[in-house]
Amino acid sequence: MGRSAESSIVTKCAIIMDVLTHARQPMAFSEIVADTQFVKSSCHRILAVLQGEGLVEYDAESRTYKTGSRFHQWAHAAWNRSDLQQAAADPMTRLSEETKMNAALVVLDQDAILYLRTVNFDAVRYAPRAGDRAPLHCTAAGKMFLAHLSDRRLQTYLDSASFEKYTEFTHTSSDALLAELPQIQEAGYATAIREEFLQVMGMSAPVWNEQNRVAACLSLWTLTANIDQDSFVALAARVQETARAVSDRIGGAAPA
Repeated sequence: MGRSAESSIVTKCAIIMDVLTHARQPMAFSEIVADTQFVKSSCHRILAVLQGEGLVEYDAESRTYKTGSRFHQWAHAAWNRSDLQQAAADPMTRLSEETKMNAALVVLDQDAILYLRTVNFDAVRYAPRAGDRAPLHCTAAGKMFLAHLSDRRLQTYLDSASFEKYTEFTHTSSDALLAELPQIQEAGYATAIREEFLQVMGMSAPVWNEQNRVAACLSLWTLTANIDQDSFVALAARVQETARAVSDRIGGAAPA
């Protein structure tokens, strides 16, 4: 299939999803054809693709189509991320101003972390920005997420992880990483001292959602030249307090 054909299919999928999303009720096939002005055979084929992906649902009794469960999950996740960013904005800014360090709101994105929001007190060259991704095994937030994965999902990650070595302090084996995870769970925060960058120390605490799951991590990081390690780790309670404040704002709480 050529690139233009692939683009055409994606465009048609998007048009149909637009039509169904803005419809006030489930739509008959003839209504979708009329609104999209697609050829019937093409429209039927695209609807079948969307059904197969869970983006569209077909009701045989009424012979109508509507947006599917997977589409609703996407919408819910996007809404939650937007709500999460708003909830974290003020607490993150206060934490950064009080500590004179950089703060970040991070979510799990498959086998990496994704920065949703950053407050950079030190705008150094390698400071992450919203939309950037980083590895799990050598970042504080990444290790926090790993500490709260199910056994099955954690094992899946370990089986495929490359454990790339960024510095001499990076964990390069599953055994070394696994040994740290119980300590992270018990402490309620994670650290990454010079593991991704030699000049950086990072710390992260979990943000919990209403289902008692780690929805995100609130991270604080700074340059090693600015503070000694013990003094930095002593800020853990403040980072945890900020993460709890964000959790409260989204209706979440740590498991009892």
